[in-house]
Amino acid sequence: MAFNTLFRTKNQQEVQELEKEGAKAISLQAEIGPLIDDENYVMVVGEERLVLAPHSLEEDNVKELISVLLAWINDTLEDRRIVVRDIVEDIYDGQVLGELLAALSKEDIRVIPVTQSSYMQKNKLKYLLEKINKLLGLEENTRKKWSVKTVHSKDVVSILHLLVALARFFRCQHPLPRNVTVRRILLKQLDAKLDSQVIIDEITGNDIGPTAPLHNKSAERDVFDKLFEEAPEKLEAVKRSLCQFASRVLSEMEGGGVTDVATQFSTGVNFVMMMGLLEGYYVPQYLWHPNPRNFDDSLDNMKMSFQLMVDAGLPPPNAKPDDVVHGDLKGTLRVLYAIFGKYKSRYQQPQATAGSRV
Repeated sequence: MAFNTLFRTKNQQEVQELEKEGAKAISLQAEIGPLIDDENYVMVVGEERLVLAPHSLEEDNVKELISVLLAWINDTLEDRRIVVRDIVEDIYDGQVLGELLAALSKEDIRVIPVTQSSYMQKNKLKYLLEKINKLLGLEENTRKKWSVKTVHSKDVVSILHLLVALARFFRCQHPLPRNVTVRRILLKQLDAKLDSQVIIDEITGNDIGPTAPLHNKSAERDVFDKLFEEAPEKLEAVKRSLCQFASRVLSEMEGGGVTDVATQFSTGVNFVMMMGLLEGYYVPQYLWHPNPRNFDDSLDNMKMSFQLMVDAGLPPPNAKPDDVVHGDLKGTLRVLYAIFGKYKSRYQQPQATAGSRV
């Protein structure tokens, strides 16, 4: 790869995007002021709280996304005579979510009946979210966009992430709007003042177009869909083989061994280092985050690694950077296998690879 590809200047479109973000940041600061002065946000020193920015749910594309998800849920549950009117109030306790998962997966999902007990509702959610995470290929103890706590506390961003993930997986027949974001504000009480930071939560990306109906799902299936759905017994062998390949590449770096694909690649650091080692160049540290401090740093690293892959002649990865950062095992394996496919001849091939017949 030509070294200067790492230093290309931003094109006109990128400059325009930066200008838009700058204007948005100025308007957000105007919103934050009254929020910080609100007596409801008096907190103890060191306390942090994440709150919705004022009017963040009133933007047209956010309202469109909620409308589309409601239409999809109601179409799915029509035979069960269930009508959902509120994306938060009808989902948070797990009752409708259980019915939705049963209808989509065609499984017999057994959950306790409607209950007002917070404890029983959380138990129900725990059971359902564990099934969903397994279905989506999310490993235990990896960072996710939803949890029992966030869903049950009626966190609309968490619930939107959850429903969008299900809609993608089950090929929702309704087109999801692109580039939907929700603004939130991270408040932190310092010694003398209440500090604030605007966070832009990406709910859908740029590649969310009309999705195929469920019966056409096989049209976009790849070998990893087959592994997860039809041959889970081979999954461990594939993970082990790709871990061995990554460990060989990273062996030049201290502590370069890989034992857990999802957790050790979720910051993007190993992907950036692998591409540099494989292509024989040094990636200047000011272009990425060798020691990522938060989700945004890790997301920047993943985007950088994707760009390095494309520059090296690999096809665009069949995964989303934010999914990999959130520990999506299937997406991480797809990216790692794409690298393996190009560079495997330099290393001894593992016995089992994702190209095995399943």
